[in-house]
Amino acid sequence: MSDTTPRIQLNTLDGSLWYNNRVEKLSEEELGEIKSAAGEFWWTDNDELIMLTTYLDGTYQCERKKKTWSYRNGTYSTTVYKFVAATQTQMKDLESKLLSKFDSLRIERLKKEADKISGILSDEYNILINSFKTMRNRMLIDTDWSQLADSPLSAEDKALYAKFRQYLRDMTEDPAWLSNDVFQVDFPITPKVYLQNDPNREVEYLSVPEHFQNQAALRVKFNLSRIYKHLGVPGLFITDEEWNSKSYEELTADLNKYLSKINSDLEFKINLKIIEDDRPENYGEETGQRTQTTIDDVNEIT
Repeated sequence: MSDTTPRIQLNTLDGSLWYNNRVEKLSEEELGEIKSAAGEFWWTDNDELIMLTTYLDGTYQCERKKKTWSYRNGTYSTTVYKFVAATQTQMKDLESKLLSKFDSLRIERLKKEADKISGILSDEYNILINSFKTMRNRMLIDTDWSQLADSPLSAEDKALYAKFRQYLRDMTEDPAWLSNDVFQVDFPITPKVYLQNDPNREVEYLSVPEHFQNQAALRVKFNLSRIYKHLGVPGLFITDEEWNSKSYEELTADLNKYLSKINSDLEFKINLKIIEDDRPENYGEETGQRTQTTIDDVNEIT
C-alpha cells in the first residue's frame, strides 16, 4: 500500500516550507535561492512554481502558473495548471534540495532554543540502575499468581510462567548484572507476549534471541525517539523499520551529529546512577523518578 503521507511542501504564494507539521517562513532572498536551485525545468519567470508537495511513497503534486502574452488584445493572461512532467529522478532531486533547506532553517531556529534542548536532554538521559532491579522484582511479584494452586492457567501455560520466573531469579548470578552493566543484561519477554507472537508454540519459549529484550537499550531508544521528534529535522528522518534495526549506539551517534550543529556543548549521554534505599545520609541527592513500570507496560510501548 502506498504511503501518501506528505514528506515536504513548498508554497511560494505565502513563502512557507512545511515538514512534519512544522513550518519555516522563507524570505524573498531564500525563495530566490530555491528558484535558482530548482532550475528552469521547475520554475521560470513565465511559468512559476506555486505549490509542490512530495509524498513518502515517491509521488508528488505540483501546481504552476503560466503567463502567456495575447497578441490580440496586448495583455498577459495567467493559467494555473497541474504539472506532471517531472520524472522520479527530477522530483527526488528537488525534494532533496527542499529538505536540505528546511534542515538549515530548522537548525538556525533550534540554535535559539539551545538552553531548552539542554534541559530536555538532562531529563531524558538519566537511567537508574535500580529501576531495572525494581523491574525484575516487580515481574516476579506480578506473576506470583501464576504458580498458585487455584491459578486459572493450564498446566502448559503454568510451566511457561515457571520458566519465566526461574530465568528472572537466575539473572542475579549474571556477572553483567552483578557489575551493573545493564546494557549486557537481557530480560525475557513474558509468556503473554510469547503466546501473542507464537500462538501455536512452534518455537520453544526462551530458546531464541527474539525471546529476549535489552530493557536498557529499549529505554534509551524510547527516550531518543522523543528527542528526535522534538528536533524535527529532515536529516534525522528514519522509517520505523530502520528505527527497529538500528542500535541505540547508532541512533545516539546520529543525534549527536545534529546536536553539535546546534550547539557544541549539546550531547546525548547516558548516566547510570545507583540509588539504594539504605544509602547513608551523606550519599547525595536523589535524581530522577522511580519507576513502577512492569515488563508488559514496556512491551506495549515498544
